[in-house]
Amino acid sequence: MPNFFGDFHTPRVKLPEEFSSKEAFHQYLGLSTAELKKIWWYRERMYKQFPLAKKNGKNRLISAPDKRLKFLQGRLLLLLNQIYRARNPVHGFVFDRSVKTNAEAHLRKRYVLNIDLKDYFLSITEKRIVGLLESLGIDTEVACIAARLCCLNSRLPQGAPTSPILSNMICFRLDKRLQKFSKENRFIYTRYADDITLSSQQPMTSMFKSGTIVSGSISPDDLNATFVDIISGNGFQINPQKVHYADRNSRRIVTGIKINELLNLDRRYVRNIRAALYSVNTLGQIEAQRKFEDVHGGDCDLSRHLRGKITWLGYVRGRSDPVFRSIARRFNGCYPDMKIETVPTAKEVRNRAVWVIEHFEGDWAQGTAFFLKGVGLVTAAHCVKGAEKIKIYHPEKRSNEFDVHVVKINEDLDLAVLHHSIPTTEFYEFDQTTKDVAVGDELIALGYPGNPPEK
Repeated sequence: MPNFFGDFHTPRVKLPEEFSSKEAFHQYLGLSTAELKKIWWYRERMYKQFPLAKKNGKNRLISAPDKRLKFLQGRLLLLLNQIYRARNPVHGFVFDRSVKTNAEAHLRKRYVLNIDLKDYFLSITEKRIVGLLESLGIDTEVACIAARLCCLNSRLPQGAPTSPILSNMICFRLDKRLQKFSKENRFIYTRYADDITLSSQQPMTSMFKSGTIVSGSISPDDLNATFVDIISGNGFQINPQKVHYADRNSRRIVTGIKINELLNLDRRYVRNIRAALYSVNTLGQIEAQRKFEDVHGGDCDLSRHLRGKITWLGYVRGRSDPVFRSIARRFNGCYPDMKIETVPTAKEVRNRAVWVIEHFEGDWAQGTAFFLKGVGLVTAAHCVKGAEKIKIYHPEKRSNEFDVHVVKINEDLDLAVLHHSIPTTEFYEFDQTTKDVAVGDELIALGYPGNPPEK
């Protein structure tokens, strides 16, 4: 039997005193011997099971503990949080990390391999939890009680508050070995719960037995034997239906987010939101809700459904993103009592207020322009002097360019004001300062000096 705990050591942080003995643990939880005995033999009755629909149309079985057991697990979770230290590649169930940070780790990588672990929580047995806790130096009796409180039918249930952190702790050894494997092969490795992602700027030939493979769904039998052994040696199996390889000519997605150039969502995601908002505008809220339920199988309030999807769009693409701003405004018009916040941060304002201008009047010339409230689009006079056809674009989307022309110019001050017809959802404007600037004041320079010309 594989040794799942060989890489575990007593943590650098001191173990909480509550783990030192059975009596201390019981006192912390407020758990009597009689209640523990009841949980020990009848814990199956303390869970409510129900299906939860997944994106692929299938159902995920959720096992939710009752109020009392959930409270006990929550108290235990506070102790486990004092022990667990997430490794850098781990993004699932970790504070301040998410599917977005998981995708960001692979941004613009040309080759991506996505792998799913089969029956992730159910693969973690009660015995493994006991062994894990003992390897950390926790009293054996305490380890057995803790594992009993957190498991259902001798396995981690999907729905208990302690299951996520315990699964990450179990995967400590798996993460360590996959991180080492990836470093040796010059891959980027991340894990979000049961989703494992490897990426590289070069073809990932060392990941496949044949050395080469076409993009698309592949068989686990085609994968590097060492990699597969690491997975199986840590008590997990690869889901044969969820192994996908994408090359530089494919759509590369990590935990539901496109990573080709910028973090983005599938076009169908945005298209479906727009279609739903169109229904609200043309049919009204009541008829749109009925259509959502009868035609699309919706089982919740349409307004809340849309608000959640639009908020997620803003989180992934940023609140300064023109698509998000446009859709959020439409939603706020449809549901004024549920407005989505579109006020940008200072960083988002700076990002969308500064653009690139360029022209090709004999010689190629490029410069920076910015939007100033009450004035318009401002740039340096030397950037547009003598130019007739001037184009402007934001570096985040080079292909979306607009024509502008000079309306005012002052060569002595090296300033020019440009006329444009750019939609207001595409940019933000700087406020004019009321502070007098003096020699010696600190200033921040904004621009794109390294922006490449069009090829």
